[in-house]
Amino acid sequence: MNSVITLTLPGDIRFTRLASQTASNTASLFTDTCNAGAGNWEFSHAFELAVSEAFTNAVNYGDRMQGTRDITITFTIEQRKLTVAIRDANAPFSAETPEPDIETYPERGYGLMLIRTLMDTVTICRENGENVITMTKQL
Repeated sequence: MNSVITLTLPGDIRFTRLASQTASNTASLFTDTCNAGAGNWEFSHAFELAVSEAFTNAVNYGDRMQGTRDITITFTIEQRKLTVAIRDANAPFSAETPEPDIETYPERGYGLMLIRTLMDTVTICRENGENVITMTKQL
């Protein structure tokens, strides 16, 4: 059973909670459908946190001079794999962002590192004038 769910939200920090909650609900539905058992909470929490970080990055690194741009989140549910793609029309950014220097405790810069740690695969590309971060987690 493959299902696709698409949600388009304004690129505004106020919508981060809605993006996160939708990710959590989708992950819970996925794990329940797959009878994941004890792994449900860990899977759902990791998935939700990764989506929240990616959405927040799209909002925070958007060009405020261009106004609020929509962010599209697409969830793809497959047999034992849940994928999310987050698209924004912001200026291109480098996927080669360096890891934060943990010794200096920077306030920012942990998002991509956290996403890459939580998810099984992460790809970042530019498609049709949009940044696309695609993240997959398998049971």
